[in-house]
Amino acid sequence: MSGFSRGLLMLPMLDATRCTGSGRCVRVCPTDCLELLASRTPWLARPMDCIGCAACELVCPVEAIRVSRPDLERAVTRLPR
Repeated sequence: MSGFSRGLLMLPMLDATRCTGSGRCVRVCPTDCLELLASRTPWLARPMDCIGCAACELVCPVEAIRVSRPDLERAVTRLPR
């Protein structure tokens, strides 16, 4: 079951100030929903494939990624008008 079908949207959220670009989160993802950008920053390329398992959170050596409900209201207000 995906994070969407359970009724709660649970996605990996990155703290880019902590991320060291190890790529462990990308390699451990069972659904390959994460990709590593050229800048060595993980990116949630396929959010609909995320199952909210938190494997990425568990393997991060610097606790830069956390699986949680995204703050959708805040995200919407950041969009350019």
